[in-house]
Amino acid sequence: MKVAGIRELRAKTAVLFASGEPVLVTKHGKVSGVYVPLGKPDRLPDDLRRELAGVIGRHLAKVLKRKGVTERNIKEDFDAYRRRRR
Repeated sequence: MKVAGIRELRAKTAVLFASGEPVLVTKHGKVSGVYVPLGKPDRLPDDLRRELAGVIGRHLAKVLKRKGVTERNIKEDFDAYRRRRR
């Protein structure tokens, strides 16, 4: 497993990800994330898919709440987008 800081990840993303090896991402010396390459992404186990969806959903909910965005705002924006696309 490779270890890369945020700056290194930004500078060498293509090289790090192309290696096919997991990358432990750090920020100020603390683990910030992990990149795990998947041989066949469509064969990701269902329990892992659910866990990832939950983590991402909770994160997005925090970000939206912090910015004061509601479900109603999102629906209105989406509806306006659909009207423009027609």
